Amino acid sequence: MQLHAPRSVYKIETTEYVAGHQVDNRFRVFERVFWSFKQCQEAFKFCKPILQVDETFLYGKYHHTLLIATTQDGNNCVLPIAFAIVEGETLSAWECFLSMIRLHVTNKSGICLISDRHQSIKGAVANSHIGWQPPNAYHVYCIRHIASNFNHRFKNIALKKELIKLGYTPSKVIFHQKLSRFHNESEDIQRWIDCILKEKWALCYDEDGRRYGHMTTNLSEAVNKVFKGAKNLPITALVKATYGCLVEYFMKYGEEVISDLQNGSMFYNKVMLQIQKNQQEASSHQVHRYDIQRKSFEVEEAFNPITQRGGHKLTVILVGDFASVEDFNPIDFLVLM
Repeated sequence: MQLHAPRSVYKIETTEYVAGHQVDNRFRVFERVFWSFKQCQEAFKFCKPILQVDETFLYGKYHHTLLIATTQDGNNCVLPIAFAIVEGETLSAWECFLSMIRLHVTNKSGICLISDRHQSIKGAVANSHIGWQPPNAYHVYCIRHIASNFNHRFKNIALKKELIKLGYTPSKVIFHQKLSRFHNESEDIQRWIDCILKEKWALCYDEDGRRYGHMTTNLSEAVNKVFKGAKNLPITALVKATYGCLVEYFMKYGEEVISDLQNGSMFYNKVMLQIQKNQQEASSHQVHRYDIQRKSFEVEEAFNPITQRGGHKLTVILVGDFASVEDFNPIDFLVLM
């Protein structure tokens, strides 16, 4: 690993080999291994400050658990930055994995850590000695895992789907309107939902935008699927498989970036497409008058005779980093940057 990817990190933990009630010093028993490639560590410096962590079980000869930490760049490309094979989803294993990331992968502060609500992860994050407490990091939950926990408890698929939609709701006013439905269902449901801090699972309470819109651990789960065929391999072969996939990844996207730079692109292709989309949509809106003191604007949306949509007038009031809109339907929500 050091030969083909210099300055990469790997840490192996073993235990004593006992045979016939005696320790045999000729051998060691594998317990855990952590690894992270230098290229991924460098790339993370230029990615969104988010990490999604997830686990998946190995099968075949080794009955261990694979832990993966994944991020995403500005072009929405998925990038795994650290791996570990551990004995299981235990508190000790998660503490080891998260501490290794802090020690050897990144010391970036303000990272948004997204995971499920497994007690071992929550316990590891709560350990102030390994660097995942504010302001170093902010731990939030995957809304799909919360919804699955809800359905497991209350056996209500319809409300499970509504809970996921509730998590994605961007407006606090609409959020609390929808939340009242759950409160009205039963006292047990109300207590269950209210015991989870809204800042942990609701998009409208992500007031600092730390999630970057990420409400699930889909990134890590996508990486898990990529390595599905390698999860029955021996440990060393699995590590080589991650190396091979990442070499291919950096070759592919590296060529695309070089091509974009040579063509004079200032931003990622994803960003350029979004800017063009916003400009196109903004051209259909006209600001007729505004109040500078109140920072309020009256905006008229042009009517589209083809789609039969538009033609609404909106009053937009800017408050800090947010905008409130009066006399509007949810589909007409408009934010002025």
